[in-house]
Amino acid sequence: MALSGKLIGYVEISKTGDVFHDLFRHSPHKMVAATPDKVHDCELHEGERGAVGSVITWHYTHGMYHTC
Repeated sequence: MALSGKLIGYVEISKTGDVFHDLFRHSPHKMVAATPDKVHDCELHEGERGAVGSVITWHYTHGMYHTC
């Protein structure tokens, strides 16, 4: 069973927002290495990494369900 839609959540972090913004914008593939039990893959479909308007698909686990 696949889920689709938007996921909005709030996570308390101990680092500044700049660290996470840089990670998600310029190096999203590093999230896979940093959290292999949660984030399984990210695929760049359109545009360039770090460019506004790029299209990226994330494969991750939320709770017990693997989503795409």
